[in-house]
Amino acid sequence: MPEERSKKYLPSFWNDDAAMQGYMSVIKARAVNPVDHDRKMRFWTDLISSSCEAEGNAVVSADILKRRFRRGDQIPSSIPVVMEHLNKRGELIPLSKWQEQHSSWMGWGFQQLSKTSEWLFGTSKSSSSERYIHLKTVKMQADQLMKLYNKEFHSEIDGTGSIVAYSTFYDCAADIVHTKENFDIVLAHLSDRGDVTMGQGHNGEQILKFRDSEEPVRFTETDASVHDIRRAMSKIEKDITFLERKVEKLDSDCRAALRNKDKIRAANLLRQKKHLQKDISDKDSQYQRLLTMLQQLSATKHNKEILDAYKAGTTAFKANLARHGMTAEKIDEMMDEVSNSIEEYREIEDAIGHAFVPKQHDDDELEKELEDLISKQKEIPSPSQDTNDKPMVSLPEVPTNTLGLREFDEDDAMSLQKRLERLRSAV
Repeated sequence: MPEERSKKYLPSFWNDDAAMQGYMSVIKARAVNPVDHDRKMRFWTDLISSSCEAEGNAVVSADILKRRFRRGDQIPSSIPVVMEHLNKRGELIPLSKWQEQHSSWMGWGFQQLSKTSEWLFGTSKSSSSERYIHLKTVKMQADQLMKLYNKEFHSEIDGTGSIVAYSTFYDCAADIVHTKENFDIVLAHLSDRGDVTMGQGHNGEQILKFRDSEEPVRFTETDASVHDIRRAMSKIEKDITFLERKVEKLDSDCRAALRNKDKIRAANLLRQKKHLQKDISDKDSQYQRLLTMLQQLSATKHNKEILDAYKAGTTAFKANLARHGMTAEKIDEMMDEVSNSIEEYREIEDAIGHAFVPKQHDDDELEKELEDLISKQKEIPSPSQDTNDKPMVSLPEVPTNTLGLREFDEDDAMSLQKRLERLRSAV
């Protein structure tokens, strides 16, 4: 059995009869031996999963798995029990149930693709031949198909990478899914996830459209036109390549005719060459016009995205202003209040900055009061006056302290004069 071990998903002890004897026999009920039951279930569960991935096919049946895991004359007797266990756990789903869940999408999307649809919607079969879908494998294949799309198609120069022909994508995914039946199932799963949808071109060809924005993917008439334009461009490319090869051959034949001195044949060949070169130039112009149309379609989509971004930004800005209670009217009111406050502050500053001016007095009154004080002081007799008229009386010495009234001397007069001048200057 060396050829059997060439399957990479088989365990290292696959060819060991002693080690495999227990796994190939029927699994007893879990109540009898829980440890042995769980060990064998885990072994076959992992082996079925890895084999579906390696075989590139998520569709299995008991008959398929028995053939896949046959060891010479030994057939794994526990496969039906394991499949029933996986069905209860939701890791396997009957193909008929899958069809019921996806009839609205698969019914119109796949019936014309291949004869495999007859397998999907065929009559019921015996339990050993009933077909199941291994859901873990389908999810893994779906992720791989999306990676393939992002790598090979998403970054198209013309900006229309979201549109891919069904046949083109299937050919590119040959290393991931090995049957159209499995390919259709994976596409249905991608549709459930919202990553892809299917439509038809104007010539009836099936077209896939992958999601290229946050919005739900939807196939439109524009998408069909994009596909038709790209098909026309592909045909023109092939025509140009074919004509260029013919031009090279005509050029070679013309040179050979000249070497043989057959000028008539050389002239005919040269004439054909010039005609083909003109055809190539015309087709290149057609190709450039189609490419310009694709770029314009792509630019339209990008412009819409930019406008949507502007709209979203404006809405968010308005919502933010409303949340903070900011409107044009309120801002105008606030600015008016700020202006009034600044004006009041300036008035207060001006009021504080003015010098305090005391109550003004009449200069004439001040001078008169000052003269009265001076004249009264002159009327007070000095101690030396009238000494000749009266006899000398013995008096005590004049006190030297200032408890009495201080004489109004010239310094006091000068002080009053200075005060008067200061008052005048202040006025």
